[in-house]
Amino acid sequence: MVLLMPEHNWTSDRLIRRPWPHLILDNFLSREVLTQSLAEISSESYEYEIEYRGTGRIEFSLLKSESLWRAIYSRRTVDLLSSAFGVRIRLNKDNMVQLRRMNEDTPEFPLHNDFTSSQDSIATFLYLSRGWTEKCGGRLLLFRSDQDSSPSAAIEPIENRFIAFRTKASHWHSVERVNGWERLSALSLWDIEAPEVSG
Repeated sequence: MVLLMPEHNWTSDRLIRRPWPHLILDNFLSREVLTQSLAEISSESYEYEIEYRGTGRIEFSLLKSESLWRAIYSRRTVDLLSSAFGVRIRLNKDNMVQLRRMNEDTPEFPLHNDFTSSQDSIATFLYLSRGWTEKCGGRLLLFRSDQDSSPSAAIEPIENRFIAFRTKASHWHSVERVNGWERLSALSLWDIEAPEVSG
């Protein structure tokens, strides 16, 4: 089964460098796998745990879709991230793959970074909700520093869009509040093992 769209050339030149390196890939899954994954998600009941961080909060649950889990945790995804960021990686088994939710009851997520001194990692998001328009909000906002009052880039949470970035202390970002819409995404964390060895 084709899990990712085959026409992509997964190379490091696809990294967007400003305001800091990140990867954006649209049509990440084949239409068949995306449809099956969404059907599996909608057929399950999810109890979301809530973790508060400052004025924001994270609503998350373990992803129950086998099709989506296999698509994300695949050799091709590993090769994609390793090539793009120039590192060797493995899935962080403490986080597994999470289903994350934002809706009208969820506050905006304030400016932050995901850096921890004990972990060098790559965070990836796959946006799953269809029907996004600008009035829906929920964009991922990227900042050059924590002193900036306005973002340098805004990433729309379009269905089947895949985002990846390293969790460095300089990678400041926030998430807009959602309006009249539900923003579902699949989050995975990948531990960085070592830099790629050049041949």
